[in-house]
Amino acid sequence: MTNTSIRIEYRYTLHYSRDHVWEKLNDPKILTACIKGCESVTRESSTKFRAVIRAHLGEIKKDFSVDLDVDDKHAPSEYTLGSVVSAGLLGKVKGLAEVDLKEAGENQSLLHYVATIEGGGFLGKALPLIEGAAIRRVHDFFDKFVDHLAG
Repeated sequence: MTNTSIRIEYRYTLHYSRDHVWEKLNDPKILTACIKGCESVTRESSTKFRAVIRAHLGEIKKDFSVDLDVDDKHAPSEYTLGSVVSAGLLGKVKGLAEVDLKEAGENQSLLHYVATIEGGGFLGKALPLIEGAAIRRVHDFFDKFVDHLAG
């Protein structure tokens, strides 16, 4: 199986305290509201979430169950989020996101995000074609997330 990967990195300055941002980053209701196509996010343990996401790849529309594992968690400053999406005959996509959250002044925090997405099979071949869309989805997530920080 040939693997293809893409990397997404960005920094966000948020006008909220690090503790407030951390709390919201770990809230399943907020995650559900901020992830495009997300039907639900449920917490299965302190280190595991499960998400159901409806995705469109061209004419293919499919619900994906995504297992998310939180590792190297050092509240409220950093964690690594791993995910695996298996789409049967379409292939598999693995994701790894490293999230670093620092204080950046009074009621300000700096969020640094680095994600690596690797795919095999048909989905792996499609990754270079959807790289721009993947980057937009990350930016859309954080735009929505910032809107939910006030709540």
